[in-house]
Amino acid sequence: MNSSINIKYILITIIAVVSSFFLHELAHFITGELLGYKMGMTLNSVFLSEGAYQSAWHEQLVSAAGPLFTITQAFIVFYIIRRTKNDYWYPFLFFAFYSRVLAMLISIITPNDEARISEWMGLGYWILPLIVSFILLILLIKTSKEQRYNLKFNLINYLLATVCITIVVYSDQYLLK
Repeated sequence: MNSSINIKYILITIIAVVSSFFLHELAHFITGELLGYKMGMTLNSVFLSEGAYQSAWHEQLVSAAGPLFTITQAFIVFYIIRRTKNDYWYPFLFFAFYSRVLAMLISIITPNDEARISEWMGLGYWILPLIVSFILLILLIKTSKEQRYNLKFNLINYLLATVCITIVVYSDQYLLK
């Protein structure tokens, strides 16, 4: 890779993480509202403000909306990077992959979006999370090969995303509530 990690890249990574969190949760929120539910939202969660889902189908649609947005984001950014060769889009693709892998790992403790849907479909907790993570990993690997992003660059992205995620989750739990 010819470009280096600089202040602009770090700021774009922060924007990528925060906006991706927000838009993922917003997709859940909007879906719930469109289905007629009163929803609440933070930067890292969406919840029913009152009552319960009228059907399991509604609950699964709300659960699916966030990951569907994230997967769509990844494919759009993948094609933007391919066309523009602009390194500054990469944090949006990297975070899409990383966030779904983290969601899968968190499902060990409590089922996350894809794990809940996968279980509801009778596939067990792991099939859908693994499929989504694998698809996003393929996009990440193809982009890294095409753009010549080396392991060091990806490790730096991992560290930047981890710090940003930690700040978002901490802020959401302790500062924004």
